[in-house]
Amino acid sequence: MTRREFLGKAALGAAAMAAAGPLAGRVLGANDRVRIGVVGPGDRAHGLMQECARLCGDLNMELVASCDIWNKARERGAATIKALTGRDDVIQCRNLEEICERDDIDALIIATADFQHAQHMAYAVRAGKDVYVEKPLANNLDDAKDALKAVQETGRIVQVGTQRRSEGDWPAAAEFIASGALGKVSYVEQSWNYFGPRWRRGDVESQIREEDTDWKRFLLNRPYRPFNAHCYREFRLYWPFSSGIPCQWLSHSIDAIQWIMGDPYPTSCVAHGGVYVWRDGRENADTFHVLLDYPGGYLVSYSTRFGNDSDLGSGGPMVYGTNGRLDVPSLTATGDGGGGAVTIIERPHEPHEVKIDPSRKIGDAIKLQPKPGMSHMRNWMECVRSRKTPNADVTAGYSHSIPVIMAIKSLHSGRRICFDPQTHTITEG
Repeated sequence: MTRREFLGKAALGAAAMAAAGPLAGRVLGANDRVRIGVVGPGDRAHGLMQECARLCGDLNMELVASCDIWNKARERGAATIKALTGRDDVIQCRNLEEICERDDIDALIIATADFQHAQHMAYAVRAGKDVYVEKPLANNLDDAKDALKAVQETGRIVQVGTQRRSEGDWPAAAEFIASGALGKVSYVEQSWNYFGPRWRRGDVESQIREEDTDWKRFLLNRPYRPFNAHCYREFRLYWPFSSGIPCQWLSHSIDAIQWIMGDPYPTSCVAHGGVYVWRDGRENADTFHVLLDYPGGYLVSYSTRFGNDSDLGSGGPMVYGTNGRLDVPSLTATGDGGGGAVTIIERPHEPHEVKIDPSRKIGDAIKLQPKPGMSHMRNWMECVRSRKTPNADVTAGYSHSIPVIMAIKSLHSGRRICFDPQTHTITEG
């Protein structure tokens, strides 16, 4: 299927939705059973399928279908669903369009390749399906915008797989930061490290043949290249299918940081990195560092290295203010490094007066209490029933996609990258 054909089918789906109303497809009553399919039933989807199957009984739902363009993955997904549910009639679909055309499937879990998430989700919601979609939502600005537009137009329930949004620690941290107890925050630091040749899968040449899948469907709107088993099975190591660290790990961290800081988009960023350790033919960096500047007047530092997994001195995120520091993982605030509240008294035509109130520095360590949390999958499933907005809705996914896309552009260009929240454009600055 060409890009033109894919978009044409998506447009037809949107037109059909408009004609049938906002709940096109099988309109569910309160007691109707919701039938769920899995698109891209690979390693990540396996855990999602387990959790979904565990929750289905409580919510009158059932896991019924496996969809993948690769026959082996499709069959493995069906076998997993059978093992989890005991059903012998697991539906197998060869591609996204095939599963979206079925009126007896109401919702989809999408865990395909990084670059496919936004397009697959947009197509599915325009076909009338509710969606749980893995992160990153997008690593391309056009794809991110179209995904956001698709959900806004159709009103479907979409949860993005940034599961920290359903945990209780993060809203507790957000509340503490918003209270001003840390004083003026100027710096947030996060590192996430690992030792090893991450995302290699062994002898992929023996795992898949071109005739066992649909390579052109896999490519979607990316430039054509001949079939490559490594790009297919190890897509996180090759651009433009993924950026590796930014797509996979920055997306999680920056989503949580933007949430607790109350800033949905950065103003600008610079990024550096490269393949310094695992020079095995991968295209995406094994060592990466990005600095992001935010409208609230602070800098976010994010780094990952695959050559040493020590987090000494960072971990995080750590939030640094004039009154002290908040260690978000332990929900502990201390006066470490702080000197007190800073007040600036403006004076015309001369340097402003600076006052420091040391009494505002945090004294004894403060242990924050987490808010109630819940299963991220359960939150989506309940929202499919209630039609309420899930914890990590499409706007949250769009929000984390912006710094991911900016970081990729900076890494590849060596330039400072800027975002305009009025026009939603990304430019070199």
